[in-house]
Amino acid sequence: MPVDALIKELLQSGSMNEDTTADLNRMLGEFTAGTLHADDAAYIAALHARLSGAPLPEEAAAPAAEAELDGLSITQWRERALAAEAQLATLTSASAPTVN
Repeated sequence: MPVDALIKELLQSGSMNEDTTADLNRMLGEFTAGTLHADDAAYIAALHARLSGAPLPEEAAAPAAEAELDGLSITQWRERALAAEAQLATLTSASAPTVN
């Protein structure tokens, strides 16, 4: 269902509070102008699905791509940190004096 149809259906439900109604009307205007942000479209789809019990469209239900910092994901940074800690533990135990 197109985003504008979802918004209109949400507005017609009469169950939106003042703030949400204002936001939906703003987003409807942005959609009409072709300036609606993808995050807002995903929010509308999720809100409609939650309130109507309809399943989320596949593109809205897909998990977001993992953010990267300096070209590495959080998972890759974690793996590097664990490897560094293991290497430090090995070096520390190798350099510890032996007691006779």
